[in-house]
Amino acid sequence: MKVLARYVWGLSALLLGAPLAFSAGARRPNILFILTDDQNGDTLGCFGGKVLTPTLDRLCREGVKFTEAYTASSVCTPSRYICLTGQYASRCTTARFLRMCPPGQQSNVGFNVQVEPGGWNVGRVLRENGYATGFVGKWHTGAPAILPCDANASLRDPEVARILAENQRRLVEYIKQVGFDYAASVYRGNLKDHKLDQLTAHNMEWVTKGALDFIGRCGDRPFYLQVATTLQHSPRPQKSIGGDPTMTPAGHLPGPLDVQAPRATIAERLKESGISEDMGHATWLDDGVASILNKLEDQGLLENTLILFFSDNGTMGGKGTCYDGGARTPCFLWWKGRLPCGVVCDKLVENIDFVPTIFDVAGVNPPPQMKLDGMSLIPLITNPGATRWREHLFLEIGHTRAVRDGRYKYVAVRYPAGTQKAIMNSTLGRPPYHMDTSLDLQELALKGHPAYFDADQLYDLQEDPAEQKNLAKDPTRASELADLKGRLGEWLSGFGRPFGEFVK
Repeated sequence: MKVLARYVWGLSALLLGAPLAFSAGARRPNILFILTDDQNGDTLGCFGGKVLTPTLDRLCREGVKFTEAYTASSVCTPSRYICLTGQYASRCTTARFLRMCPPGQQSNVGFNVQVEPGGWNVGRVLRENGYATGFVGKWHTGAPAILPCDANASLRDPEVARILAENQRRLVEYIKQVGFDYAASVYRGNLKDHKLDQLTAHNMEWVTKGALDFIGRCGDRPFYLQVATTLQHSPRPQKSIGGDPTMTPAGHLPGPLDVQAPRATIAERLKESGISEDMGHATWLDDGVASILNKLEDQGLLENTLILFFSDNGTMGGKGTCYDGGARTPCFLWWKGRLPCGVVCDKLVENIDFVPTIFDVAGVNPPPQMKLDGMSLIPLITNPGATRWREHLFLEIGHTRAVRDGRYKYVAVRYPAGTQKAIMNSTLGRPPYHMDTSLDLQELALKGHPAYFDADQLYDLQEDPAEQKNLAKDPTRASELADLKGRLGEWLSGFGRPFGEFVK
């Protein structure tokens, strides 16, 4: 009864500025979180791309579009960790992260954060509050060891098939132990992480089938489903459309899956729309989402389902940095009849806000041990005039931290003592990138940002959205620099770790 009371109060009626109202005993809403991979705005029509994405465009058009949405950490693993836990990645307390970033030392956020059994996350909390919880697609936040096989082995080899089936079973079991009732069609990480050449191809239909199977088995229980696609990550997704549709990390399928519009129709539809065939992967993803929505509608569930769409990071010359090219991503919310239609929100939102939003919609309270760094988006959407919202947001990755307000962004590059010593002694062996891994991405960011190595960077995002001109030494911007440095210091003090002169 206590949970229901908060639910009725927290989502009270919308149209007159008051919260949404639900009758006593009403079925709690379903939540569908579509988390895409490396997707930039140019692969979505609703964000200005010349592509064919009618389903996603309609959801965005009928929902709430966020134009200033960020991931706090701009590579796959920490971004996904944040989406699952609602907290900054540097708060991670798993053994691997603490071994690589011991307490009392500067954290180096990258691919070292994990979501493990025993910890609190959105799946576990919702499951303990009566939700059916499901996960399909790319996990990439910790996984059990895999049984190896030769990189050039064939999926049609019975022994390889046995190994892949066992690896999939282990990963599914791991995700269930983390907190999900259901896991299927799961990738442990990037396609190359499966260490098998034949698996370096996307299979959107396989992910879609996992989602459809979950929806079909939920019955009367409200559900939370995260659909984490491998699209649009490398290898070049367009090439996979013409690949073998029976190849999956779980083994070789008996035949192609008939769960969404056939791949063979994509080229013709693009031609009819006057769109380049090179953008077919955007339509392929959209077709999968359309199939999932059709399933929800057929089961009478769509109107009681909140849909959250987000990409884990961008790739516009800033992935693995605090620059907007990696940290700023497309995002929207849709809930027919429950959230306003056709709203464009320019407030600063971040993926730390997603778990609080999901809990608010579901009417559950997180356990006291689960620290949430964000805020629910529901009050901002339903009653923006009366809702106090953040004026600054915080970013972190590798050896950099950043804070931005409505106009400016300050980026601080501070290396830990060992790295700084290697730089001074010329023994580092490579340029001092913002991250120590994914160095090809760092090279791309380095080429696109002239002040990449500057310790202090200040950008006017209104006049310089590509972050080309560092204003940190401009005396006319001294007050803006001092303000943002002060705010960054306040933020960092809450992590209990040193960072340059900001926190000793």
